[in-house]
Amino acid sequence: MRFAGFEFRPTLYPSIAFALLFPALLALGFWQLHRAVEKQTLLDDEASRQAHVTLDLNRVAAVDTADRFRSVRASGRYLGDRHWLLDNRVFRGQPGYHVFSLFALDGAAHPLLLVDRGWVSLGPSRDLLPPVDVPTGVVTLNGRFDNPPSVGLKLDSGDLAGLAPVTVQQHLDIAELAAALGADLFPYALVLDADQPGAYQRDWQMAGSTMTPERHLGYAVQWFGLAVALLIIYLGVNTRRANELPDERHPAS
Repeated sequence: MRFAGFEFRPTLYPSIAFALLFPALLALGFWQLHRAVEKQTLLDDEASRQAHVTLDLNRVAAVDTADRFRSVRASGRYLGDRHWLLDNRVFRGQPGYHVFSLFALDGAAHPLLLVDRGWVSLGPSRDLLPPVDVPTGVVTLNGRFDNPPSVGLKLDSGDLAGLAPVTVQQHLDIAELAAALGADLFPYALVLDADQPGAYQRDWQMAGSTMTPERHLGYAVQWFGLAVALLIIYLGVNTRRANELPDERHPAS
């Protein structure tokens, strides 16, 4: 193929490498664009639900997926006989746990509520778990509904219904916990607001704040930039001036 005194003659191995890499780079760029849209939708959804009127759990019999991220209020008592520590939670560069405790609402029969009380330090050794206690008496908690923090690799949950008062978990799934305890739980945990009864260190972030839509867009630009660079290199490697090419009509003798 000739154009303005140049001729494009692709060779085998660069063409194979280009055919494999170029679509992959484009696919990664479009995937990051898709993730940016998803993340922005999630942030908008969370902000919208938090703006709704606070949901009083003592006045409802059940909640559904539309209530995730909603501001909620609950009055009742902490159950202090069993707690779960979600492992690998980092706060300001320090390793630690998120403390989860059960909460029984006052009034008519309600599901139990799992409360994410915040972060505690790992301490000097994993062999010595941090002490966990709860306020006594009736308290009112304010926070928002959400799932327990996710982990990159979901391992076995361990003994969720063990007799130990405090157990360490690599991940915490509310449905699995309810099944292990044989109890009815609300489908989301109450993530405490600041200065609530029983709260530990608080450093909550909106879902997606660790990987913002802007970061996804930045990654998309990088992948598309690599695709453009690969295209330029491929064209450059396989393009020569026409007068630099051997004359095929007069092969060298």
